Amino acid sequence: MSQLGFGLNINETARETGYDQFSQGLGDTLKAVAADNWNFNPISSILLYQDILQERRNAVKQDDIFIDRQELNTKYKNLGLFFEQDEPQSVVDIIVQEKKDERRRQSIIDRGSKGALPFAAKFLTGLGVSILDPINIGVSFIPVFGQARFAALAARQGFTKARAVRGTVEGAVGASLVEPIVYGVAQSVQADYDLMDSFLNVTFGTLIGGGLHVGAGKLRDMNTARKFRIRQEKIKKGREMLDIKTDEPDPELNLYKEYYPENSKIMMQLEKSDPETRRLILAKSVGDLLSEKPVDVTPIAQKDAALKNVVENSPDAEVSVKPKESNLENIELNTTKRNQKNVKNETRDAEIDDLQSQLDALKAKQQDSKIKFKDDTELKSTTDELDELNTRSNDLDEIVKDAINCVNGR
Repeated sequence: MSQLGFGLNINETARETGYDQFSQGLGDTLKAVAADNWNFNPISSILLYQDILQERRNAVKQDDIFIDRQELNTKYKNLGLFFEQDEPQSVVDIIVQEKKDERRRQSIIDRGSKGALPFAAKFLTGLGVSILDPINIGVSFIPVFGQARFAALAARQGFTKARAVRGTVEGAVGASLVEPIVYGVAQSVQADYDLMDSFLNVTFGTLIGGGLHVGAGKLRDMNTARKFRIRQEKIKKGREMLDIKTDEPDPELNLYKEYYPENSKIMMQLEKSDPETRRLILAKSVGDLLSEKPVDVTPIAQKDAALKNVVENSPDAEVSVKPKESNLENIELNTTKRNQKNVKNETRDAEIDDLQSQLDALKAKQQDSKIKFKDDTELKSTTDELDELNTRSNDLDEIVKDAINCVNGR
């Protein structure tokens, strides 16, 4: 951002020598303004900072002598420079040259023409030079203004105003992002660049953003209109060659097709509708969305002459707010179900294998014991017979004992 020359800052040295009495023409003043603006553009600031860093690195590698800061402050006091640390001579030369060039430009601007017209010329010159910086152009299109907000604003105010608002917002944000770089470099070389200059630089960025968005949008509209006219002429010639007569009017130019291919007719008629109707439609839509209901603005649209035909001819005037599942969500859902099914199958197979191993172990024990059971009845019968056998064995023992005692005379 350059000094625009309000006539408030006069070089004291020039005043003492009478040099400030020599006025400068408007052409020389505008050249100085352009040079000052370019010097404080982002790309110039970045290049200057890189030069200073490179000289410091070279000085360290080559073991150059760093001049004492007190000596530097004494030597360059007349230029208004103050060094806080020791610096190599190469860096000092860059800072001194920048300060001399700045004071020379400021002297020309201060001695330039005064008044509303010269000030407007200087302002436009500074704005034009700022546009030449590719960084300023790039940051003016940072997408911080959402497409939904732009669509709503375009429906209420039209494309031109919507573009101007979006460009102004994005231009201000972009300029605010790069301005700390410009301010930091200016302070490092002790330039006459303060917070007011930063504010004016952000203002320039805001104007650049609004102008670029409106201008680029208009160029796109002009190109669309040109294509539409060419297509309309081809249709007209085709009808004449084929001798086709129709009572249907020629199609109307619809710039919304560039932005809303599916709903271009509705958007075009919405712009032609009453502003109060657009406000009510927006309020009703937001209310339905917050209530998690399907958006239905048919009753309001039917009361407007421009929207009535569009709503009646629309195949589906009611808009559903149910989110549509994406292919990615379907894939993830199917994968989850398939994984769950695989886990269940694996668990079931493991349980079957475990039961089979237990059954095989029981069969092995059965074979080792040579026991074969048919059913519970047979098992009970065998147990009863075994008990009866044990009882008879005891009786036989008693009989044998009695016989022995009898033989022995007992």
